[in-house]
Amino acid sequence: MLRHSVILLLCCLLAMVPQVQAQTATTPDMGQLQKEMYRLFPTRNTDEFMSVTERLKEASLKAGDEKLFYRTWANQATFAFAKISRERGIEIAKAMNDYAQAHDSKRGIYYASVVNASQAATLRMESEAEQLFLKAIEYKQKYLPDVDASAAYLGAAKVYVNMKRRDKVLEMTDKALAEPNIIGSSVVEAWAYRCMAAIMGTGDRRDELNAAYNEWKKAEEKFGYTSNLSRHIETYHAQVNGDYQRMLELAKEEKSPLERNKLMAHAYEWLGQWQQALKCYKEYKRTSDSINNDQVRNLSTAHTLQLDVIRAESEAKDLRLTNQALQLAQAQEELEHRRLEDEATSLTLKNRDMELRNAAMRMQNDSLDRQAQMLKLSEYRSRLEAQQQAEHAHHVAMAAAAAVALLVIGFMAFYLHRRQRQMRTLRQAYDQLEEVTAHKERMESELRIARDIQMSMVPRVFPQLNGVDLYASMTPAKAVGGDLYDFIVKSDSITFCVGDVSGKGIPASLFMSVAVNLFRNVAEEGFPPYYIATRMNETLAKDNEKGMFVTMFIAQVDLHTGRMDFCNCGHNPPVLINSLASTGAEAAFIDMEPNAPLGLWPDLEFEGEYIENINGLTLFAYTDGLNEAENAQQEQFGEERLVELLQQHPDLSAQATIERVSQEVTAFVGDAEQSDDLTMFCLRINT
Repeated sequence: MLRHSVILLLCCLLAMVPQVQAQTATTPDMGQLQKEMYRLFPTRNTDEFMSVTERLKEASLKAGDEKLFYRTWANQATFAFAKISRERGIEIAKAMNDYAQAHDSKRGIYYASVVNASQAATLRMESEAEQLFLKAIEYKQKYLPDVDASAAYLGAAKVYVNMKRRDKVLEMTDKALAEPNIIGSSVVEAWAYRCMAAIMGTGDRRDELNAAYNEWKKAEEKFGYTSNLSRHIETYHAQVNGDYQRMLELAKEEKSPLERNKLMAHAYEWLGQWQQALKCYKEYKRTSDSINNDQVRNLSTAHTLQLDVIRAESEAKDLRLTNQALQLAQAQEELEHRRLEDEATSLTLKNRDMELRNAAMRMQNDSLDRQAQMLKLSEYRSRLEAQQQAEHAHHVAMAAAAAVALLVIGFMAFYLHRRQRQMRTLRQAYDQLEEVTAHKERMESELRIARDIQMSMVPRVFPQLNGVDLYASMTPAKAVGGDLYDFIVKSDSITFCVGDVSGKGIPASLFMSVAVNLFRNVAEEGFPPYYIATRMNETLAKDNEKGMFVTMFIAQVDLHTGRMDFCNCGHNPPVLINSLASTGAEAAFIDMEPNAPLGLWPDLEFEGEYIENINGLTLFAYTDGLNEAENAQQEQFGEERLVELLQQHPDLSAQATIERVSQEVTAFVGDAEQSDDLTMFCLRINT
């Protein structure tokens, strides 16, 4: 399907400008570079293709050929997405978005939209791809009426094929065939999708499929172009017409492992070979999941959101220009109005100035009259003050004596009152201290009991078996914690887990005890890790109103073969240590696909993985209280420091390995307080 999508996108980009050489080749060098680009596109000569497209972009930019410039850039993003890596393709498409936005290029935004939509379709993000294609079509109709839109119509048709929306497939292919400048390859693809629409129909589809099939074959012969969907259509044509053996033979010739297994599953199903059909379908799902991982989906989603912003900004720019013109006209009117207001204000100020001068003269005359009156009042005041001073001196002497007496009495009363209050306060404080001390002692006693109960739930005695070296430790950050580990040893296998409950303290310890009991109950039955995780999640997610969860690594080791089956539920990946490597001791994290933590969502099906043989290797699992341990400078111990430490001491026993790591973490943290629970689990198999 990936190969089909890449070739379809190339055809769509060609359809945007029907006559490539006639419209873009302004110099012989550019024409030659275009030929090289399309010659290298189907190959895997990545370095040569990227070099040619970079030179063609530079030449078309200098020549002012906007169409060729953005079409070349789009081909480069499509090639990198298919032949180098999904991340590289999305990175190049994002760079084209940024450049088009910075240069206000509507054509560049349209090309970037089509590329982004095709990438989303390849990642089977159907809803996002559908919206992107429709937005690209709407954007083209609004700003680029001269551009052929059959590319976007056919891209949308491909999405609707994946979504099994037959009516929409027919609608999009009708619109593509109605485009006046549609090229031959797009005609072939349009009839190919109409064949796929007939396949999706209900009831007797033979007549409709055969009619569309005949038109498709005529178009292929007329334009000399082979559709990417040829093998699909031939296969389903054989199915509808009852030739199931030919259907299987065509499916086996498919080069893409993803599509080959999908078509073979259908063929075996019609032939009634159900075991083979199930096997092919499982292989198809495994390949699909490995290609379309969450990281690439997230990059594509971020890219989609950026395109929406770019399109919105481009459409809003025209509105801003119109608003600015209206604002300028309004500003001119306001300036004229203010000029008239300023002139009126100036006249008003002149009148006010004359009024103020007249008022100042009146105030000066009034001031002279007041001075004469003040001289007479001053003489009367002097005589009155002399008489009042004599009387005041007598009153002051009497008041001073009375004040001293009152001050002494008041001080004594205040001192006695303050002393009584202090005594009452001291008695109350002593009573409260006794009560708090007793309560604290009870709590500490209860927490010690809870810690002893919790520590008793995890194994403290480790098996002494030939060829099995096993040891583990758990150190809560508080009196009780949320970390856990457990193992079940049988004659031919060891099943174990290491987990970390969200949060700390008593709530985490209660959730931890439930998780440990669930693990033991399911693991005792001998079920594989992915089934244990699924059963535990069903129970923990039920009525989980507080939203607590536990990350967990669950594994089962066959003591005869050394095979380790495991399921990682959002937990830190363990480290494998190989002391017998040809280049010296090696330690590295296990590369694996993470599942969701346990307890968040019900009805999840967890996926399992395996390592063929860990015989002679040391497995070291831990919780994030190890790598996130901080010192006084808030520096973390880190994963690199852990790997380097384990690599330096590869031959230690399981117990010695954990004690060595614990010593290094303690020395690194120093006087800093332990911030999180710390659990370590070490296992070495020598069978």
